[in-house]
Amino acid sequence: EKMESSVRFKEAAMATGTVAALIAWAIRHRRTHSWEKTLERVSHGVVVIRVASVMAFDMHDAGFSLATGFVVDRQLGIIMTNRHVVTTGPVTADAVLLNKEEIELVPLYADPVHDFGFFSYNPSQVKFMQLQQIPLAPAEARVGLDVRVVGNDAGEKISILSGTLARLDRAAPNYGSHTYNDFNTFYYSCASNTSGGSSGSPVINCRGEAIALNAGAATKAASSYYLPLERPARALKLLRAALNSGSADTFRGARAVVKRGTL
Repeated sequence: EKMESSVRFKEAAMATGTVAALIAWAIRHRRTHSWEKTLERVSHGVVVIRVASVMAFDMHDAGFSLATGFVVDRQLGIIMTNRHVVTTGPVTADAVLLNKEEIELVPLYADPVHDFGFFSYNPSQVKFMQLQQIPLAPAEARVGLDVRVVGNDAGEKISILSGTLARLDRAAPNYGSHTYNDFNTFYYSCASNTSGGSSGSPVINCRGEAIALNAGAATKAASSYYLPLERPARALKLLRAALNSGSADTFRGARAVVKRGTL
């Protein structure tokens, strides 16, 4: 009887281990499959931004640059990116879509303080593909969250970098004495190793929601710095309301539309 009970115990332990392994495999497979579908959808809302700019008012050098943006309103034609991409001076910009279509961009809004801005485009110019709108979900950010940065890292079209949010309370990064620096806000920190060209990339969760905006990175480490989306979400809401109102000269009054508050 002792031998039989010992055998039954071993069989039960093996069965339990097998079930646990199958459950772990199923969870891992579901997560992988979920990310695959999410990234396929999100990639249709991410664009390459090409900008030719003159010397701006806050020490932004003249030149040509590549960056990233993503569609936040498909009907109104609004693309979010960084302030240092939109710049505070005159620019000529266009966007290259996933299928290599090119559309003209017009600066819509550059925040006077924080590193986010918006371009606008004419939705009727998009002829051969369905752009995907990426929703903003600033409340979903938390330490330990697995994220993907979908952008154009080092100018490579649609690069996908993975990482885990490590901090939600990092000080705004300091890029130097003679250039634009954000202030009066926290940043998120993540070792996703982004580089030039990734500016303006959405930082997405497994549901395809943007939980932050990639803004910068360390030059001698893998650290990347993400701007929280509470302020960009507020600005987008106000811009949508102004554009939907049909009032004249909406673009010229974009700064007036997004009033400065306590956020």
